[in-house]
Amino acid sequence: MSFRDPIVEELRAVRDAIAKELGYDIERLGRAMQEKQAHNERPVVRLPPKRITPEKKAG
Repeated sequence: MSFRDPIVEELRAVRDAIAKELGYDIERLGRAMQEKQAHNERPVVRLPPKRITPEKKAG
């Protein structure tokens, strides 16, 4: 039995509509998102990568 989430279904439908509009071409999708981002007035947040430190072994 699977749970159907209407929000997830709506998100997938929107994602498919955008992909269909761009011919399911990942390169066109990337360019379209970059263009949209360039025209957006909100700042883009770029965080530095998090450093992962090795865990110390017990003993």
